[in-house]
Amino acid sequence: MGGKRKEGPRLPGVIYSNVAWQLDVPPPVVPKDRKQELSVAFIESLSGLIRDVKIKFSTEFSDTIQRGLRVRIQPRGATYFSRVQYQGREFRVRIGRIDAWSLAHARTVCASIVRHVSTGNGPPTDEWIELHRQALLAADARKKGHGDATVPYVPEVMARQPAATTWTYAEARVAYVEWLKSEEAVGNLAPATIRNYSKVLTCPALLPFDERHVARLEAADLAMAVEGLVKEGKRSQANDVSRNMKRFFRWLAEPAQERRSGVREGIMDRVRAPKLSGVKGRQHFPSLAEAGLILATSRASGVLNPAVAATVHLAVWTGQRRLSIVTAEVEHFEPWDGEPGWGLWRCYHRKVRRTNQTGKPHVIPLPPACWRVVMAYLTWHRLEYDGATPWAFPKQRPAKAGRPARVGHLVADTLTHTMTAIPGSSSSPHDMRRVISSSVQDVAGIHIALVGHVLDHADDEVGVRKTNGTTRRYTEAEMLAFKRPVMEAWERLLEPAAAAAVLLPREELKAELVRRRAKQRGVDGDAKRARSKAVNRKPQDGTNKQRAGAAGAPG
Repeated sequence: MGGKRKEGPRLPGVIYSNVAWQLDVPPPVVPKDRKQELSVAFIESLSGLIRDVKIKFSTEFSDTIQRGLRVRIQPRGATYFSRVQYQGREFRVRIGRIDAWSLAHARTVCASIVRHVSTGNGPPTDEWIELHRQALLAADARKKGHGDATVPYVPEVMARQPAATTWTYAEARVAYVEWLKSEEAVGNLAPATIRNYSKVLTCPALLPFDERHVARLEAADLAMAVEGLVKEGKRSQANDVSRNMKRFFRWLAEPAQERRSGVREGIMDRVRAPKLSGVKGRQHFPSLAEAGLILATSRASGVLNPAVAATVHLAVWTGQRRLSIVTAEVEHFEPWDGEPGWGLWRCYHRKVRRTNQTGKPHVIPLPPACWRVVMAYLTWHRLEYDGATPWAFPKQRPAKAGRPARVGHLVADTLTHTMTAIPGSSSSPHDMRRVISSSVQDVAGIHIALVGHVLDHADDEVGVRKTNGTTRRYTEAEMLAFKRPVMEAWERLLEPAAAAAVLLPREELKAELVRRRAKQRGVDGDAKRARSKAVNRKPQDGTNKQRAGAAGAPG
């Protein structure tokens, strides 16, 4: 009964069973016309065919209504896809399974795919197609009365991209910093410049770029990051991010890096740095009396740390930038030969390239009233440090004696915080440049070109630097003849102002400085004193265990 069926002639297209008791399975009825107007009934018949019959072949049907739309039948199911031509190649862009897409939605998305390709953007991504599906479903829901359905935003273009082999933002940043350090090694950049650039390129607003390839970062990406900083009230940081990122991408587009970065030239040039509104209005122009008050405070004995007081003294007298002052070395100060009572300070130009162009440091003559204080401080320095540090203004000595440790120089912010904490002062170290420039020009009548030599200005239109740069490089003169009249005029103005300054008594002045510095650091003095009293309170007799036992013992 149930043996093997005898072999006999078999008709093509008919599925036969191998045992006698099984019924022969009729062949699936598949439409022969592979090009027809697809309809909902046709799609439902395909679904039933796949559900009820095991199909062991593949075939396709083209839609005559929507160009490019096809439905493909396979053993694992039926799928809509769009067939398009792009750059001489044929692409099959998958839309989705027929049970997840309605025919109307498939036709709509197929038309969008054809438009996406025909406009030169190539095949779209799967995410773009899914966004279209969600948008169509939400639109249908709204038509049915579901008003709370949110229609997602679908961008016009979301092209597929091949796997990138160029630098990510994090990798490009590392390479850029290494290049900056190589420039520092040959003297083209200052260490502070490298620290500033690195800090800006690693700010939190740019961290989302770390895993993205720099070749795929656009001006709009940077503009959004800059706009986010502006909305947070960080307009100055947004300005720094814009300028440094444009500088960074110009480096990436150079021929030496363009193959590894894939960045096109000028890609970020359209990004505009936000204007720093109100900067000119916030500038402080100290009076001569305020400068004299700051100088007199720095001279007050025992009020400030000697190194800090010396930096304040030098900032008021010379108007140099903070970093030039705190990084000064002992050997940079020397008496001026042939000029009794005068001294010289050989500091470096703020711009490294200017030192490289001239080969000479920026030398400032120090008048007798200034040089006497500097000499007294250097004498204290030799007794205190005994040559242990080359820095003229070192940090505090290590607390543990006998422990080898390199003493660094003061931090530039220490100078700023100290100067702004002085009672009666609203000035920063940079404000001293303004009071020197305005006072010696308006009161003493010194020409602006001579003031520029002392303040180390780059934009010297009428001086020697710009009008005759070649002659400037060949001369051995340190421009002291131009700088001395400026410092003499400043001495005549500053010393009477310092002598006329009225200070608090020494102990009150010292206490007020401590209070203001604590306020700058956000320290609550009353809370700190309360904690100190709690810590120093006299303990009760006996240990905690003994007191607990005594409390629990019967009376």
